[in-house]
Amino acid sequence: MVSGELGEDFTYYFAASEQVPSAVGLGVLVNPDHSVRAAGGFILQVMPETPESVVADLENRIKGLPPVSTMIEKGVSPEDLLKEIAGEGELKFLERFPVRFACSCSKEKFKDAMISLGGEELQSIIDEDGFAETQCRFCNEKYFFNREELEEMKAAAQRKKR
Repeated sequence: MVSGELGEDFTYYFAASEQVPSAVGLGVLVNPDHSVRAAGGFILQVMPETPESVVADLENRIKGLPPVSTMIEKGVSPEDLLKEIAGEGELKFLERFPVRFACSCSKEKFKDAMISLGGEELQSIIDEDGFAETQCRFCNEKYFFNREELEEMKAAAQRKKR
């Protein structure tokens, strides 16, 4: 972390760690009820051997942009945002796909994590509650394990220990 501003920190990371000249712009507008009104961003990385004049032009255009969150709130599309950054240059869109939040959690993954607790800990859960409920910290999905499932996990944990 360089500044605590995510865009600046990512830009620094790409330049220092990956050694790829990059620009990152991020923004979020939050409503009074703490829901997100507008959020978006971009990552721009130049190809090797890009002329310095092109890099300088891109830097100047990015510096002149309004805040990304303001642009998103006004309905600026990702393509239009890119056109603002690139200016008069020729753009070729290679692929488009929707951005969406998708968590890869599953009951099976939580089961594997529970098995890793070991037989003694699982027995303790069985003795104390007779069930377990877990919740994903990313998507808030809840998974319930009954006594029979806990017994199966305990047996699997004991087999792994051998």
